[in-house]
Amino acid sequence: MSPLGETLRRARLERGITFEDAERVTRIPRKYLEALETENYGILPAPVFARGFLRSYSGYLGLDPGELLPFFPVGHVEEPTLENLPEVSEPRTWNLSGVITMAVVGGLIMLVIALYSFGGDSGSSSILDNPSGANEDVIIPEEGGGAPVAGAVMPELKGQSVETAIELVSATGASYVLVGTRQGDAVQNQVVEQSIAAGETVGPGDTVTIWYRR
Repeated sequence: MSPLGETLRRARLERGITFEDAERVTRIPRKYLEALETENYGILPAPVFARGFLRSYSGYLGLDPGELLPFFPVGHVEEPTLENLPEVSEPRTWNLSGVITMAVVGGLIMLVIALYSFGGDSGSSSILDNPSGANEDVIIPEEGGGAPVAGAVMPELKGQSVETAIELVSATGASYVLVGTRQGDAVQNQVVEQSIAAGETVGPGDTVTIWYRR
């Protein structure tokens, strides 16, 4: 057994945490938590989800995910490599939802630029403070979702860490917008709400708003 499973098990026992406790807080099914500790990788889901589970679980146990990821089998660390699609001469068309999404994101970016220009701040930032009471932050990612996935199913994000939620949304091909809030009883950096419910079909052209406790 590699140090990965033993490190997770020892950290959990030292803190007196049961699998039930970890499942309730991280929202990761117990069978996957046990698989990580026993290194039974055969029952884990796709690499992007398995890696997100490891990040969330190790962070919950107070461990550094970056020190544990190298011990994951190659099949559960590297993303599949996709060959470049051949270029076509037909003009690219945009569906209505994609146009609306780009317009909204573009409007938010222009608003950020206008606010910083008005305040005389020569720096740059991806965080827009909410003027209604500074209870929320809106974070616009520099890039959109991951590789296009046709008809992907939206996963459950509530209860996950922000890093895990971003990986899960990116795996569907959708874009995302992060909104930080001080309200709610969730732990810091944990997702409290999502704009597209789990189980709905998403893909390129869709934008998922993720609210998290900052």
